[in-house]
Amino acid sequence: MSEQTAKKPISLPLKILIAMVLGAALGFIIGEKASYIQFIGDVFIRLLKMCIYPLIFVSIINGISQVADMSRLKKVGGYFLVYWAVASTLAATSGLVWAFIIKPGIGIQLGAKEVPEVDVDLLQSLVNWVPNNPFAAFSEGNILQIIVFALICGFILASFKDTVHGQRIFDMFDSLNEFFTRIVGWVIALAPYGVFALVANITGTLGSTVLYGLGKMLMTQYLAYGTVIVIIYPVILSFIAKVNPLQHFRNIYPAMLLAFSTCSSSATLPLTMKSTKERAGVPEDMVNLIAPPAATINMHACAAEMPIYAVFAAQIYGVDLPFTSLLVIIVLGIIMAAGVAGVPGGGIIMSAVLLQVMGLPLDIVPWIAGIYYLIDMPNTMLNVTGDTVGMVTVASLMKELDLGVFNAKK
Repeated sequence: MSEQTAKKPISLPLKILIAMVLGAALGFIIGEKASYIQFIGDVFIRLLKMCIYPLIFVSIINGISQVADMSRLKKVGGYFLVYWAVASTLAATSGLVWAFIIKPGIGIQLGAKEVPEVDVDLLQSLVNWVPNNPFAAFSEGNILQIIVFALICGFILASFKDTVHGQRIFDMFDSLNEFFTRIVGWVIALAPYGVFALVANITGTLGSTVLYGLGKMLMTQYLAYGTVIVIIYPVILSFIAKVNPLQHFRNIYPAMLLAFSTCSSSATLPLTMKSTKERAGVPEDMVNLIAPPAATINMHACAAEMPIYAVFAAQIYGVDLPFTSLLVIIVLGIIMAAGVAGVPGGGIIMSAVLLQVMGLPLDIVPWIAGIYYLIDMPNTMLNVTGDTVGMVTVASLMKELDLGVFNAKK
């Protein structure tokens, strides 16, 4: 082993996972005395909340305005956006269904806590989501109104981004997105300490119950991801793209492996584009157009995981989620997956946002952070795979897919 390899720093996700294991061990050893370090975890939760409002607003505007890059080929962009909406909805539904089948939160009791009743009137929400005062939405912490305002700003910015003033505004939000991304990165860098303290306190009082619940939630995630890659993608490829799903996975497996090992859609993007062009037969200009924004907005795994967190928390606190609330969870999961993708610890931040919107406590956020390394590997692989499925589907629908390249032995 070289000296350079020996000195390679431990990645942040691995640090968080180690912190969770050590926190759980400390909790088992010292029991309820672990509550003395609870304040460290509380500070971490407050820092997470501090980031939510500006991050959601800026990142959604920045992400949505990227759609303007599709103006050269409106038909291509239109096809892919339809694919994104349909596939993301199916992925989110998959996560929701598996959460109700596995019931990961049943049997976990975190003690008495006042939890607002979750009962969302979908029709009334369509009215209430629209802010009559966006500044009030920020001051009151109304995330739904902040999201809607950000979506409106993003689409308007996309419509005139090519003008001088539009480019200035876009550059400003792009810079702000980078700024707040760095703030989030700083907060997430403190996650190992927060997770250690919170998990130690939880396991000190509840013992193995929490670890059992986390295992069930992790299994729920994997089953939801498996459903997408084994059922949903093959159905799309077989009946819409009219190609062999197994051949598609053979074509793009290099990108899948790199995504799994790096946990980064951005780092995998060059290989994703190369595999889709040279091995899957998608035209080069189409890949260049779709792949970069797809890596930001087309996050099927993120859409699938959000409903699982909401149902997990609701089951822990005995909260009934009516059908309208489930629809809201699916819609929010898709929107937030498009807006916050690419942010360090984005899934952790999104889980906090979703729980806060639904009026559920954020107690499980450190648990999610603790095992997110195990979630993020298949998560990223699924997101990258979904991008390639979309590009092949669009190329096939437009009769531009090179079947000779696609079906060639690799």
